[in-house]
Amino acid sequence: MNKNLYKSLVNFLGALTIVCTIASCECDRDKKEELIKQQAEKEKLEKEQSVEVDKIGTVIQGTLDPATGNFIYETGDIFTIKLPNGEEIFEVGNNSTEAKLFNFLKDSTLNVSEDKTKGWITLDRVYFDTGKTTLTTESGKQIKNLAQILKAFPKAKVKIGGYTDTTGSEEINKKVSEDRAKIVQEELIKSGVQTERISSEGYGSQHPVCEANDTPECKAQNRRVDIRVLEK
Repeated sequence: MNKNLYKSLVNFLGALTIVCTIASCECDRDKKEELIKQQAEKEKLEKEQSVEVDKIGTVIQGTLDPATGNFIYETGDIFTIKLPNGEEIFEVGNNSTEAKLFNFLKDSTLNVSEDKTKGWITLDRVYFDTGKTTLTTESGKQIKNLAQILKAFPKAKVKIGGYTDTTGSEEINKKVSEDRAKIVQEELIKSGVQTERISSEGYGSQHPVCEANDTPECKAQNRRVDIRVLEK
């Protein structure tokens, strides 16, 4: 073979090797970047899902009732809850307080969070007369439903939390929220749940579910009573 031709061929093959190596490196780098991107997206999704679990009951759907000032929650499709003691709760929504409490208590894979700000479920059909601690007539049905669920899970212990919006002084708000939480606690006890299984506390305007507190809808969402499982 011609010496110059041989030399040219060697140089060509060397250059080709370098190009292939660079291309391979580029492919590996692109592949690595894609894997990193996929992992980041996976972690983001898992975090978002975790937040949804932690904030059980705080995904809010509904409308404001201008006549009462109450927030009317969308509780989902109607179904019947079949309790482990054989009793049934009829005509409740699949996204209602009853459904959320029941599903949490029956699922052995769901644990009570050590973070006391998490795991709260809003009572979506418990209302009070404006500015008072008097329960409206329709609130009694949901409280009785919750008592029925708790009696079907005798190991469960719960806490009732009362909340207000930011209107007025915090001192008054704290007192109102305490009284409202206490009343729900007392009604559950009257419905047959043992006293030692229920505690209550008022938090005033702390822990809003609608932080802006700047519209009637937002304030109505923050005026609420929640329930949290302490033991199951």
